[in-house]
Amino acid sequence: MSQSLLLQIARDSIVEVLEAQHRIDKDSLFEQYPLLKEPLCAFVSVYLDNELRGSMGTITPSRSLLEEIIHNAKAAAFEDRRFSPLKTSEYLHCSIELSLLVEPKEISYRNIDDLRRQIVQGEEGLFLAEAAQSPGFLPQVWSESSSFEEFLGTVLGEAGPAAIAAIKNRPQLFSFRIEKERDTPILP
Repeated sequence: MSQSLLLQIARDSIVEVLEAQHRIDKDSLFEQYPLLKEPLCAFVSVYLDNELRGSMGTITPSRSLLEEIIHNAKAAAFEDRRFSPLKTSEYLHCSIELSLLVEPKEISYRNIDDLRRQIVQGEEGLFLAEAAQSPGFLPQVWSESSSFEEFLGTVLGEAGPAAIAAIKNRPQLFSFRIEKERDTPILP
Protein backbone atom coordinates (compact mmCIF):
# COMPACT_ATOMS: atom_id res chain seq x y z
CA MET A 1 0.00 0.00 0.00
CA SER A 2 1.45 3.35 -1.01
CA GLN A 3 1.18 6.71 0.67
CA SER A 4 -0.36 7.94 -2.60
CA LEU A 5 -3.41 5.81 -1.81
CA LEU A 6 -3.51 7.28 1.70
CA LEU A 7 -3.29 10.81 0.28
CA GLN A 8 -6.19 10.01 -2.05
CA ILE A 9 -8.22 8.83 0.94
CA ALA A 10 -7.47 12.16 2.65
CA ARG A 11 -8.58 14.08 -0.47
CA ASP A 12 -11.73 11.98 -0.84
CA SER A 13 -12.55 12.67 2.82
CA ILE A 14 -12.48 16.41 2.21
CA VAL A 15 -14.56 16.06 -0.95
CA GLU A 16 -17.17 14.09 1.02
CA VAL A 17 -17.77 17.22 3.09
CA LEU A 18 -17.62 19.67 0.18
CA GLU A 19 -20.08 17.63 -1.91
CA ALA A 20 -22.13 16.28 1.03
CA GLN A 21 -21.85 12.80 -0.48
CA HIS A 22 -20.43 9.51 0.70
CA ARG A 23 -17.38 8.61 -1.45
CA ILE A 24 -15.26 6.24 0.62
CA ASP A 25 -16.09 2.54 0.67
CA LYS A 26 -14.47 1.57 3.96
CA ASP A 27 -15.35 -2.13 3.74
CA SER A 28 -13.76 -2.44 0.32
CA LEU A 29 -10.62 -0.61 1.44
CA PHE A 30 -10.33 -2.77 4.56
CA GLU A 31 -10.67 -5.88 2.38
CA GLN A 32 -8.05 -4.74 -0.15
CA TYR A 33 -5.64 -3.24 2.37
CA PRO A 34 -5.78 -4.97 5.79
CA LEU A 35 -3.11 -2.58 7.13
CA LEU A 36 -5.78 0.13 7.12
CA LYS A 37 -7.43 -1.70 10.04
CA GLU A 38 -4.34 -1.26 12.23
CA PRO A 39 -4.36 1.47 14.90
CA LEU A 40 -1.77 3.96 13.66
CA CYS A 41 -1.23 7.68 14.20
CA ALA A 42 -1.34 10.17 11.36
CA PHE A 43 -1.42 13.90 10.78
CA VAL A 44 -3.08 15.50 7.79
CA SER A 45 -2.04 19.02 6.84
CA VAL A 46 -3.61 21.22 4.18
CA TYR A 47 -1.45 23.82 2.42
CA LEU A 48 -2.59 26.67 0.18
CA ASP A 49 0.20 28.39 -1.75
CA ASN A 50 2.67 26.48 0.46
CA GLU A 51 1.21 28.13 3.57
CA LEU A 52 -0.41 25.99 6.26
CA ARG A 53 -4.21 26.14 5.90
CA GLY A 54 -5.11 23.50 8.50
CA SER A 55 -3.63 20.54 10.33
CA MET A 56 -4.93 17.80 12.59
CA GLY A 57 -3.55 14.56 13.93
CA THR A 58 -3.09 12.33 16.92
CA ILE A 59 -0.06 11.06 18.77
CA THR A 60 -1.65 8.03 20.38
CA PRO A 61 -3.51 5.50 18.24
CA SER A 62 -7.20 5.24 19.09
CA ARG A 63 -8.73 4.20 15.76
CA SER A 64 -7.77 2.42 12.58
CA LEU A 65 -5.41 4.11 10.13
CA LEU A 66 -8.30 4.52 7.68
CA GLU A 67 -10.52 6.18 10.29
CA GLU A 68 -7.58 8.29 11.44
CA ILE A 69 -6.94 9.66 7.95
CA ILE A 70 -10.62 10.31 7.25
CA HIS A 71 -11.19 12.07 10.58
CA ASN A 72 -7.99 14.12 10.48
CA ALA A 73 -8.41 15.19 6.85
CA LYS A 74 -11.90 16.53 7.56
CA ALA A 75 -10.77 18.16 10.80
CA ALA A 76 -7.72 19.78 9.16
CA ALA A 77 -9.84 21.23 6.35
CA PHE A 78 -12.88 22.31 8.33
CA GLU A 79 -12.23 22.31 12.10
CA ASP A 80 -8.76 23.76 12.71
CA ARG A 81 -9.65 26.76 14.90
CA ARG A 82 -6.77 28.79 13.52
CA PHE A 83 -8.46 28.98 10.10
CA SER A 84 -11.90 29.36 8.56
CA PRO A 85 -13.35 26.20 6.96
CA LEU A 86 -11.83 25.33 3.59
CA LYS A 87 -13.81 26.51 0.55
CA THR A 88 -14.18 24.53 -2.68
CA SER A 89 -12.18 27.14 -4.58
CA GLU A 90 -9.35 26.79 -2.06
CA TYR A 91 -9.53 23.00 -2.13
CA LEU A 92 -8.80 22.93 -5.85
CA HIS A 93 -5.57 24.85 -5.25
CA CYS A 94 -4.40 23.17 -2.06
CA SER A 95 -1.95 20.37 -1.49
CA ILE A 96 -2.41 17.68 1.14
CA GLU A 97 0.40 16.35 3.29
CA LEU A 98 0.10 13.08 5.18
CA SER A 99 2.50 12.33 8.02
CA LEU A 100 2.58 8.84 9.52
CA LEU A 101 4.13 8.71 12.97
CA VAL A 102 6.85 6.24 13.74
CA GLU A 103 6.49 4.85 17.26
CA PRO A 104 7.18 7.54 19.87
CA LYS A 105 9.99 7.04 22.38
CA GLU A 106 10.18 8.46 25.86
CA ILE A 107 13.06 10.83 26.49
CA SER A 108 14.98 10.36 29.71
CA TYR A 109 16.82 13.57 30.65
CA ARG A 110 18.30 15.41 33.62
CA ASN A 111 18.15 19.03 32.46
CA ILE A 112 17.54 21.19 29.41
CA ASP A 113 21.04 20.66 28.01
CA ASP A 114 20.62 16.88 28.28
CA LEU A 115 17.22 17.18 26.58
CA ARG A 116 18.69 19.36 23.81
CA ARG A 117 21.35 16.70 23.05
CA GLN A 118 18.74 13.96 22.67
CA ILE A 119 16.40 15.66 20.22
CA VAL A 120 17.31 15.99 16.57
CA GLN A 121 16.00 19.44 15.70
CA GLY A 122 14.04 19.49 12.46
CA GLU A 123 13.83 15.69 12.29
CA GLU A 124 11.94 14.75 15.45
CA GLY A 125 8.58 15.92 16.74
CA LEU A 126 7.78 16.19 20.41
CA PHE A 127 4.81 15.86 22.75
CA LEU A 128 4.13 16.20 26.45
CA ALA A 129 2.68 13.07 28.04
CA GLU A 130 1.05 14.69 31.09
CA ALA A 131 -1.42 16.85 29.19
CA ALA A 132 -4.81 15.21 28.70
CA GLN A 133 -5.06 16.45 25.12
CA SER A 134 -1.36 16.97 24.50
CA PRO A 135 -0.75 18.35 21.05
CA GLY A 136 1.98 16.74 19.02
CA PHE A 137 4.40 19.11 17.38
CA LEU A 138 5.61 17.73 14.06
CA PRO A 139 9.24 18.10 13.01
CA GLN A 140 8.11 20.81 10.56
CA VAL A 141 7.27 23.08 13.53
CA TRP A 142 11.01 23.53 14.16
CA SER A 143 11.13 25.88 11.16
CA GLU A 144 8.57 28.14 12.88
CA SER A 145 10.69 28.43 16.04
CA SER A 146 13.73 30.66 16.34
CA SER A 147 15.38 28.46 18.98
CA PHE A 148 15.25 25.17 20.83
CA GLU A 149 13.82 27.00 23.84
CA GLU A 150 11.00 28.52 21.77
CA PHE A 151 10.07 25.11 20.30
CA LEU A 152 10.16 23.56 23.77
CA GLY A 153 8.04 26.41 25.11
CA THR A 154 5.45 25.72 22.42
CA VAL A 155 5.31 22.05 23.43
CA LEU A 156 5.05 22.90 27.13
CA GLY A 157 2.49 25.66 26.58
CA GLU A 158 4.84 28.16 28.19
CA ALA A 159 6.98 31.00 26.92
CA GLY A 160 10.46 32.31 27.68
CA PRO A 161 11.88 31.63 31.14
CA ALA A 162 8.70 29.79 32.22
CA ALA A 163 9.44 27.07 29.65
CA ILE A 164 12.96 26.63 30.99
CA ALA A 165 11.66 26.55 34.58
CA ALA A 166 9.08 23.91 33.62
CA ILE A 167 11.89 21.57 32.54
CA LYS A 168 13.26 21.56 36.10
CA ASN A 169 10.16 19.51 37.02
CA ARG A 170 11.19 17.05 34.28
CA PRO A 171 7.84 16.55 32.57
CA GLN A 172 7.46 13.30 30.66
CA LEU A 173 8.32 14.02 27.02
CA PHE A 174 8.22 11.78 23.97
CA SER A 175 9.90 12.28 20.63
CA PHE A 176 8.84 10.78 17.34
CA ARG A 177 9.79 10.72 13.68
CA ILE A 178 7.46 10.80 10.72
CA GLU A 179 7.20 9.47 7.20
CA LYS A 180 5.51 12.09 5.07
CA GLU A 181 4.34 12.70 1.55
CA ARG A 182 2.63 15.68 -0.04
CA ASP A 183 0.57 15.71 -3.21
CA THR A 184 0.14 18.56 -5.67
CA PRO A 185 -2.89 20.83 -6.11
CA ILE A 186 -5.61 19.75 -8.53
CA LEU A 187 -5.36 23.18 -10.21
CA PRO A 188 -2.05 25.09 -10.18
